[in-house]
Amino acid sequence: MYKDEQVLALQKFEDLATALGSQNKACLQVGISAAIISQLKKGAYPGDSDRQLEKLVSYFRVKDTAALLPSFDPIRSYVPTSISSDIYKVIENCQLQGGLAIACGDAGIGKTKAAKHFMNEHPNDAIYISLNPCLKTIKSLLKILCSKLNVNERTIDEMWLGICQKLRDGMVIIIDEAQHLPVKTIEALRAFSDYFSERGMTLGIAFVGNRETVDYFGGKQKAEFAQIVNRTKARRVLGTNQTKREDITLLFPGIIEDIAIDLLLNIARSSQAIRGAVNLYNNALDNDNTSYEGLIAMAKHMDMMLI
Repeated sequence: MYKDEQVLALQKFEDLATALGSQNKACLQVGISAAIISQLKKGAYPGDSDRQLEKLVSYFRVKDTAALLPSFDPIRSYVPTSISSDIYKVIENCQLQGGLAIACGDAGIGKTKAAKHFMNEHPNDAIYISLNPCLKTIKSLLKILCSKLNVNERTIDEMWLGICQKLRDGMVIIIDEAQHLPVKTIEALRAFSDYFSERGMTLGIAFVGNRETVDYFGGKQKAEFAQIVNRTKARRVLGTNQTKREDITLLFPGIIEDIAIDLLLNIARSSQAIRGAVNLYNNALDNDNTSYEGLIAMAKHMDMMLI
C-alpha cells in the first residue's frame, strides 16, 4: 500500500503527463524512467518503491512550493518592448527575404524572449536553436537540426543533405547565443541559405547573440568573413541604453510612482539591464513592498549599483 502523499504524487504525475502530451516527456522532466513509472503505477516495482516514489514526492513538493511564491517575471512571457520588437522585426524580415541577419546586443535586454516568441507564433515555419560552448561545432549543430526535422542520418554530409530535403521555402532558422559559433559552422549555415537561393527559394538564418556576434559578420572586416558579410542583409546592435521609459511601464504595469519607474529605468539602462530590474522587482514583491522606498531598500540589500 502506498502512502497518501505517494498516491497524490502519482496523480500529479498523470496530470503532468497530460499537460506535456506524453508520459515519456513527463518522465524526462521528473527524472524517472518510463519503465519504472509504469511498474510503480501497477504496484509491481521489484525494487525499493519508496525510494523511487520519494523522487516524485520531492519533485512535486518543490514545484508546489515554488507556485506559492508571489513572483512576477515578464521575462518568462513576451512583452513587446522597443528592443524586443526590434529584434522580432529583424527575424521577421530575415524570414521574408531569406539570407543572413544578425540581432545582437547586451545581455538581459530581451533578445531570447523575442526569438522564442517569434518561434511560438510561427511553429511551422521557424526553428529555434540555443547554443552553448558545448554545442557549436558543425556536427553538433547538424545533429540538433536533424532531431528537430526528424532526419535519421549519421555522417555530416548525409545530415546536411537530409536537412536540406526537410527544410522548406520561406522558413527561418533562429540561432540564439550565436557568439559561440566558429566561422566554419557559420559557413555551414550559410550554405543552407545558398542552397535555397540557388533554387529560387528563400531560407532565412537569423543569428541572435551578444555584441561579439557582430564581429563574426564583418564587424572587424576580416577577409575570411567576406562570403558571410556579402550575404548578411540586416545587422542590428542593441544596448541597454536604448531601453525607453515606456518599456518600463509595459514591463511593470503595477508600478505607478514616477520615481519608482525612473529607478527601474536607470537599472534597466545600466549593465544590469532589464533582467536586473526584474530581479529587483521580484525580490521587492517577495518582501511585499514594491513602492519606491521598498525598491530602494531591496536594491541596497542586493548590493545593486544605483545610478
